[in-house]
Amino acid sequence: ILISIMDSDFQLREAVTEDAQAIARVNYSTWQHTYRGLIPDSDLNSMNLELLADGWKQNLSPRDPRITTYVVLQGGLLVAYSRFYPSVDPDDDSDRVATIGSMYVDPEFQRKGIGQKLMETVLGSAKNHDFVEATLHVLEANEQARKFYERLGWEKDLVAEIEGSLLKSVPKVRYRRKLL
Repeated sequence: ILISIMDSDFQLREAVTEDAQAIARVNYSTWQHTYRGLIPDSDLNSMNLELLADGWKQNLSPRDPRITTYVVLQGGLLVAYSRFYPSVDPDDDSDRVATIGSMYVDPEFQRKGIGQKLMETVLGSAKNHDFVEATLHVLEANEQARKFYERLGWEKDLVAEIEGSLLKSVPKVRYRRKLL
């Protein structure tokens, strides 16, 4: 899919295994930029780009066709990604509820409409995979992300420590929305 945002052309497509290194780079840079001061510096300082890339190689080889990652590129440079999969929250029906497990835009490309277009695509794809609702988890203190999601129609669902999260000591908010 070719999209034009603010007079710039971007390519939005489903991710492939070869994108793992570039996704890891965006993953690393957005965490360093966004979460500094929100989570312990020791967590951020211990991030390893090589391990992230290895993890993304595994993530991009799902057995379940309802696990999908999308990427946005500008001039061949990967600048954003998002991933959804069946919900693992114990109070959700994984056949009906998708979780947006990641939604990251490189800091240099934020506030240009890329995240909104990416979210629209991800939610449309989740609906095409027969999900009727979606959830996502965000750090409670991440006001910028929370405002972004709320502008897009997400509603706060609960505040909790999410089991299995790497950031167990940091409160998170779950948001939910219907897929129309």
